Amino acid sequence: MKSILFFFGIAVCYPFFTQEDLTFTANKRLVQPAVLKSDNTYDTKDLVEISFNAPKSLDSKGTRKYQWSINGATEAGKGWTLPKGGTTKGEKLKVYFEKVGNYTVSLSLTVTVKKKVGEDTEEEENEYTGETEDFISVRSVFPELAALYAQKPQPDYVKLVEKASEYSVKPKYANDPTPQLFLAKGYLGLVKSGNNDPRFESALEECITSFNTARELDKNGVIFDNEHQAFLQELESYLFDEGIKDYISSDPIGDPEGFEVLTEYLDYYSQISFAPITSTFMQARIKYQKKDTKGANALWNSEIPKLKKYTDLDIETTYGKKFKDEMGKDIILSTIDFQLLKFGVMASTRLMKTRDGNATKACDLINVVSPWLADQRDFTQFVSKDFNNCAE
Repeated sequence: MKSILFFFGIAVCYPFFTQEDLTFTANKRLVQPAVLKSDNTYDTKDLVEISFNAPKSLDSKGTRKYQWSINGATEAGKGWTLPKGGTTKGEKLKVYFEKVGNYTVSLSLTVTVKKKVGEDTEEEENEYTGETEDFISVRSVFPELAALYAQKPQPDYVKLVEKASEYSVKPKYANDPTPQLFLAKGYLGLVKSGNNDPRFESALEECITSFNTARELDKNGVIFDNEHQAFLQELESYLFDEGIKDYISSDPIGDPEGFEVLTEYLDYYSQISFAPITSTFMQARIKYQKKDTKGANALWNSEIPKLKKYTDLDIETTYGKKFKDEMGKDIILSTIDFQLLKFGVMASTRLMKTRDGNATKACDLINVVSPWLADQRDFTQFVSKDFNNCAE
């Protein structure tokens, strides 16, 4: 007779894999390189602490295994190091960054939960992963460039451009936006000071190009430092005062030269503004006046729905008012942005009313921006006079 054995309570493993994306937070994402002190330690103020945001499905009772990596490496050595006793296998990652650059952070989290099923114990294993490219930016402050720009009574803009250019082509700083920002500052200084050096005859175009290069390289907000934000405001004001404000009413027949200046400077502005939508309504008017009605209509049809998604956060900053754009991203609309938006909407709605033979679509646009321009007397008078406050 055969013996029959019964086993109860044996752990039987049934792995179940689910995968969800993790997101990260850090005590700071924009830092300067950590430097060893004389006692061969780092200053704790340079320590970056990175943690993950747990998804709702994460079981708090399970056993967790963490594996962090930076730029694909799980061990320190390529521009980053761990503090004494640190590990890449903890719930949080504490790290010092030693070299300039952008760092991608990844985490693989495995959670194992034991569950009783009858007389057996099953293990359910869930995996959570996340990766954020360029999550940490390590940048240099370039004291030499800062000193040149702060020089009194006036900076030597030629020298600033030359020095910033030298830094910008060095491989070490190839991905650092700061030299490009100082390059833009130098070029604008040359433009405003009336420098006649033939080497810099395209200084304004170079300024725009350098600023946009900096924006492309900037992954974690270098450009939002107060000093750089002040420069953006200066650049916006220069473009508005020199090439837009006095040419708002120009047209291709009565003032072709002024119309060309307006077109050129609006293009410059749309390139450097963090809210380029504010200039598109003036650009639509320009297209309409150039007999490109199809292009003008395309802009109105695409930009008005986007503008409707903008949300006023009712937060005032030194450099403008905070909004959420159509993508849900926080942006700042500057004083100049509002001026351009106002003029563009006024010009566009007149044309739309003429085009349609009624004010329905024009008032649709006016009603979107009216709360934002309520303190602009010329705008409220325009709406009252030309559109009867859109009450028709």
